[in-house]
Amino acid sequence: MGKGRPRAVEKGVLGQSSSVSLSGSLGIPPGPVYYPSEDEFKDPLEYIYRIRPEAEPYGICRIVPPKSWKPPFGLDLDSFTFPTKTQAIHQLQARPAACDSKTFDLEYNRFLDNHCGKKSKKRVVFEGEELDLCRLFNAAKRFGGYDKVVKEKKWGEVCRFVLSGRKISECAKHVLCQLYREHLYDYEDYYNRLNHGVVRSCKRGMHGEKKGEHGVESLSSKRRRRNTDGEKVKVCKVEEKEEEFDQICEQCKSGLHGEVMLLCDRCNKGWHIYCLAPPLKRIPPGNWYCLECLNSDEDSFGFVPGKRFSLEAFRRVADRAKRKWFGSVSPSRMQIEKKFWEIVEGLVGEVEVMYGSDLDTSVYGSGFPRVNDKKPESVEDEIWDKYCASPWNLNNLPKLQGSMLRAVHNNIAGVMVPWLYVGMLFSSFCWHFEDHCFYSMNYLHWGEPKCWYSVPGSEAIAFEKVMRNCLPDLFDAQPDLLFQLVTMLDPSVLQENGVSVYSVIQEPGNFVITFPRSYHGGFNFGLNCAEAVNFAPADWLPHGGFGAELYQLYRKAAVLSHEELLCVVAKANDCDSKALPYLKKELHRIYAKEKNCREGLWSNGIIKSSPMSPKKCPEFVGTEEDPTCIICQQYLFLSAVVCCCRPSAFVCLEHCKHLCECKPNKHRLLYRHTLAELKQLVLLIDKYNFDETPQCRDLQRQLSCSDDSNALTKKVKGGHVSLAKLAEEWILRSSKIFQIPFSRDAYVNALKETEQFLWAGSEMDAVRAVAKNLIEAQNWAEGIKDCLCKIESWSCNRSHNLEKVDLEHVNNFLNLNPLPCIEPGHLKLKGYAEEAMILVQEIDSALSTSSKSSIPELEQLYSRACEVPIYVKEMEKLMARISALKVWVDNVKKCILEKCPAAIEVDVLYRLKSEMLELQVQLPEVEMLMDLLRHVESCQARCNEILNGPINLKQNVEVLLQELESITVNIPELKLLRQYHGDAVSWISHFNDVHVNIHEREDQENVVDELQCILKQGLLLRIQVDELPLVEVELKKAYCRKEALKVFNARRTKMTLFSIQQLMEEAAMLQIEGEQLFVDVSGVLAAAMHWEERAAHIFATEAQMSDFEDVIRTSKDIHVILPSLDDVKDAISMAKSWLKNSKPFLGSSFPAAHPSCSLLKVEALKELVSQSKLLKISLEERTMIHSVLKNCLEWEHDSCSLLEEVDCLFNTNNIDNALINGLIPKIEHLVTMIESILETGLSLGFDFDEIPKLQNARSILQWCSKALSFCSVAPALPGIESLMENAEHLPVTCASSALCSSLIDGVKWLKKASEVIPVSCNGKICKLSDAEEVLSEVQRIKVSFPLMVGQLLKAIEKHKLWKEQILIFFGLKTEERSWSKLLQLKELGKDDAFSCCELDMVLSETEKVEKWKLHCMDIVGHPVGDVNSLLDALVKIKHTLDRSLYIYKKSRGCNPRDPCIHCFSDIKDQELLTCSICKDW
Repeated sequence: MGKGRPRAVEKGVLGQSSSVSLSGSLGIPPGPVYYPSEDEFKDPLEYIYRIRPEAEPYGICRIVPPKSWKPPFGLDLDSFTFPTKTQAIHQLQARPAACDSKTFDLEYNRFLDNHCGKKSKKRVVFEGEELDLCRLFNAAKRFGGYDKVVKEKKWGEVCRFVLSGRKISECAKHVLCQLYREHLYDYEDYYNRLNHGVVRSCKRGMHGEKKGEHGVESLSSKRRRRNTDGEKVKVCKVEEKEEEFDQICEQCKSGLHGEVMLLCDRCNKGWHIYCLAPPLKRIPPGNWYCLECLNSDEDSFGFVPGKRFSLEAFRRVADRAKRKWFGSVSPSRMQIEKKFWEIVEGLVGEVEVMYGSDLDTSVYGSGFPRVNDKKPESVEDEIWDKYCASPWNLNNLPKLQGSMLRAVHNNIAGVMVPWLYVGMLFSSFCWHFEDHCFYSMNYLHWGEPKCWYSVPGSEAIAFEKVMRNCLPDLFDAQPDLLFQLVTMLDPSVLQENGVSVYSVIQEPGNFVITFPRSYHGGFNFGLNCAEAVNFAPADWLPHGGFGAELYQLYRKAAVLSHEELLCVVAKANDCDSKALPYLKKELHRIYAKEKNCREGLWSNGIIKSSPMSPKKCPEFVGTEEDPTCIICQQYLFLSAVVCCCRPSAFVCLEHCKHLCECKPNKHRLLYRHTLAELKQLVLLIDKYNFDETPQCRDLQRQLSCSDDSNALTKKVKGGHVSLAKLAEEWILRSSKIFQIPFSRDAYVNALKETEQFLWAGSEMDAVRAVAKNLIEAQNWAEGIKDCLCKIESWSCNRSHNLEKVDLEHVNNFLNLNPLPCIEPGHLKLKGYAEEAMILVQEIDSALSTSSKSSIPELEQLYSRACEVPIYVKEMEKLMARISALKVWVDNVKKCILEKCPAAIEVDVLYRLKSEMLELQVQLPEVEMLMDLLRHVESCQARCNEILNGPINLKQNVEVLLQELESITVNIPELKLLRQYHGDAVSWISHFNDVHVNIHEREDQENVVDELQCILKQGLLLRIQVDELPLVEVELKKAYCRKEALKVFNARRTKMTLFSIQQLMEEAAMLQIEGEQLFVDVSGVLAAAMHWEERAAHIFATEAQMSDFEDVIRTSKDIHVILPSLDDVKDAISMAKSWLKNSKPFLGSSFPAAHPSCSLLKVEALKELVSQSKLLKISLEERTMIHSVLKNCLEWEHDSCSLLEEVDCLFNTNNIDNALINGLIPKIEHLVTMIESILETGLSLGFDFDEIPKLQNARSILQWCSKALSFCSVAPALPGIESLMENAEHLPVTCASSALCSSLIDGVKWLKKASEVIPVSCNGKICKLSDAEEVLSEVQRIKVSFPLMVGQLLKAIEKHKLWKEQILIFFGLKTEERSWSKLLQLKELGKDDAFSCCELDMVLSETEKVEKWKLHCMDIVGHPVGDVNSLLDALVKIKHTLDRSLYIYKKSRGCNPRDPCIHCFSDIKDQELLTCSICKDW
């Protein structure tokens, strides 16, 4: 809970566990779950404020966001790596205390020596090894001590601590109990009495160990700890005296207050009792040992840093761990939770897991989107920006409006900056509450769920008490154990002790909120990733105050200053009305506390005080590190106490007595705010709080009552005096100081006396006002003296190294009215100031616009100003004017004397003219400058006249340029005209170069580009040139030559015939058709026209394929795109494609001869015949294709006729015996015809639609023939079932016909009849009613099966005869019934009978007899042959039992019944026995 420690709430791939209820398996009631709507989800702090009254009593709650909340995961899973910690789960609870056995042996030996008068044995052996008495003692203490361990039989648990990881026998428990009783029982009694204060012993301090009355020094004072160099520790005081100390405190590093210095009885190091954590009120009795000596480094427990993992590597580790515990089966959450607590309680063995916990998101990255983070490519910009700004984004939560942490400047990891958690199965976060009792919010990004347990803040004290009672040895070794976050305790133990505990199962995408002071802990169900951060709404403020007091008690460094946070928030004034009551109440608490402490310091004699240095950024918390108290380690924001003997040591007001041993008047109070300012902060809250409540009014009354300064008094010589009385006396004394000449000592002493008043409240405002006047008067008088001193020093030395006094500074002192005090040097300083003012007036007059002062006059005035002892700022203006004049004159002379052409810019001349007007000077250089400017303006006018009209190269431009060639000013218009002239001359030269032999060049493409560029440049010229029309004509000729060259360029695309014709026409217009290039183009055009005429002829006569191919060959020599060439190629391509498609239909062998080949389609054949009509080439294959199509059509007609005849047969309705005899031959005839026509169709090689129909018809006819054959025989059940199975595969359309439906119904009846007959029922016995029902269905079916009907009637008759025999058997008396007859009836019933109650009766009776025989044989103890032998053995046993009972009752004095045994007549050879008591048979 402090800086740098593992943090409070656990900030911790996919897969869900079972559907166990969210409350867990330990009987822990569930915490509340909330499902906010979209509107409620907009503001997290407002929503949490609304649910707080209901959820806070649980200490925890779960929030399930709306379905629209789907933030993208901000980390790159492939590159993300993180460090881990190793957690020993089996030691979170069931671990021994980290005690140092040497310290225990030292104390134990002292006990034996002082109280028992004996020395311990060197070794105590247990299980062949030396017994660690220290560990045994702490293990027994864990379970309540010897007596409680014996009573509750917990020696097994004690043994588990002593013999970790070994098997524990009952003998070992007993031996360990005896060893404890022998060696440690008396020590335990002494230890308990010592802790309860029964044993009295004088614990020595430091300075309290003085010699007695007889000069005998205490023995304990002999032990002194030196510093590391063997010398005594020295503390240096302001008075330059050195005091030596024998011992210094390890906490505050002070050797003072030796009377409360506690020395360790082993290492002899010292601690003040008030520096311990927690502090002690008095020196404890008996021996005392520090935590360093009590705790052993070897047994110390914590989470050890582990390896660094990538997410994929960590996933593999997590998967292996889960398979190790649960195999490949997915365990339920109940199983996981139960196994976790078994591990924690030490029942499973050593278990270590890895946990990527407390990962700073500013270093490792956040799972939420952030503005400066790299966006994944799969996420849209709008979605990323939306979740970057979401208030539920944990990076934004602490800084939301309404959060008290908005004022915190620095990014505190885990508090202001979220922490990331990557967990695996059983990785845990132990019992704790948050730093400063903050709220916490945890979000589970993905993975397995997280199990939370919570104890509400209202039961925190009860929780801590149970923890101390259950783990006393751990708390003795580490009093701040709950701050370490390394200890778990089964929540069921807390429930048994009356502590309320609640459970929450956090699913991925859920938030978990923990409330202030609520202890919580938990573990992970598997691999997951979570993120957590703290936040602090206004209702947290009281809890934050409690957390600050807790840190002070346990001497723990705080994360931030609670007092600073309150003051900053109050000054910011951005809280809403809900926050103001909490803020006001907490401010009033610290105001009252600060007031009491400060008044107590004043009463105890601390009268020195001074304000702390102001902070650079007071509007934020934590911008600068405040000093901390050397005792309690808390930040000292509001106030501190310091002493001149230890300038670097600070203490809070509560520990001022422990700072040093100096008198109180040596101490100094440092304060940041006076009590009046603190009170004003409270009142400032009232100003903005319009809702007056009774609590607010009570606080106001308390504030008004606390201002009574008369009640604050302290003891002085002769009585008591109040602070108000002293203040009044000081005001009277100070008022007299203003009436006498200034004396610095008087002012300093008066202001020093105010230190005991200024820290107080508003009642000291009068003192503050007088003190302010004193300070102002002192500053004024010392300022007057300082000015005079500087003036006189400069006047004497006149050194440039001495600084002059500024006239404005002097006037600030002189203009003050009325004067603060009496200072004689005031009038003298006023005389110096008046002299300086006269000089200022002269300088202002010389610098005015009406002045005609020359440069020498101005320089003389400046020399006078330098001699004055007071600095006047007008000197700088005068010096600037002189310098400017000199520079202007130099610049004008340079322009006049310049000889180089265009060396002077026009802007320079105009700038000099402007400066001349500003300086208001009368110099000879002025007229020279104006003459030069007039000449320049004349040249500009002539150039503009030419530029504004049409510009001719030879008429006006060249004349003007030659005339103005030598002018020294760079005129822009003249420069532009020269540029236009140069461009025109350069353009004409370039065109003449290109025009030479232009028609002979072969690169006409380049010629076109060059001429286009020349034409474009010529159009942009400002000067008119005569060659521009000639360029346009040459460009057209170049275009024509460029196109003509394309005809003979084989690398390029051919030209069309029409394009060549147009080209020749254009060449004729340009009169270049006589060039050799165009003569060659004419020849190409003639060859192309001849080819077109031949192509038209072969299309008109439908020529052979060879004629078309010859035309194609001829076209290759003509480099022109011929219009008819594509038509010729299309005709040839169509003919070849048609021949290729028709080849399968014209081959000598059809595909039917080759099963691997696919069958031909009739539709494809018809399409070929249709396509043959579009062919433009004469082919013989046309006639052959028509013949094949005719054969196919004839076969289709024959097959359709046969299928119609089959359909007529299937539609036969009435089937009698006579018709059956005629159907079978007809069906066989049809089957023969179908097979013949199928053979013919397949030989044609076409995929006819009728072939599957014919095949289906053949299958159905064959099935019908088989079914009709069953009418004349009694078929077996397998044959019937086979026929039914074949019926299921018949085509639906044919099977639904009248004939097939009748036959299927008949076969179904045959199957039912065969199943009910007992002989063929295969072990399944049917009822008689089933058989009769099947027999009645004969009338319904249209096909008769006479033989099967006869078998069914015969089976019914057999059943009735067997049933009559059964009735006769059971009608006999019991003794007349024969076992063999019953067995015979049973076997006969299995063969002939239907299922009935009589059969069940026979089977039941036989089963009872068989069970009875087995039971009797178990009693006899050996196998028995027949029933008679079994009865004989049973009678013998009964006789023996009766005799035994008789003897027993006789011995007990009872009157037993006659034990004589009467033999049955059917028992033979019964052996008679004689009684051992009465001698009777």
